[in-house]
Amino acid sequence: MKSLMTREQKEKQIRREAKATLILFLICFVWNVGFAYGLSGTGARLFGLPVWWLISTPGMFIIAVAGVVVLLKKVFVNFDLEDNEEGGDLDAQ
Repeated sequence: MKSLMTREQKEKQIRREAKATLILFLICFVWNVGFAYGLSGTGARLFGLPVWWLISTPGMFIIAVAGVVVLLKKVFVNFDLEDNEEGGDLDAQ
């Protein structure tokens, strides 16, 4: 059963979800750019591919997927966006 949330609680939850998503994006961005530029001058190779690419691109994908799983389990909440407390459906005449 879904818990009833006030409009203020819904807005607070929406802001919380947006902030958490932005933080995950920034973590992925810093990971990708940091390893891409940080290791690009080394010339190291693994399996014929540059190490900077192996760490930055597939690594960022793994971090993004794991981050989304954490966000879905810990941050995101399922609730209706409609205001049930204000008296009903706006489309009904």
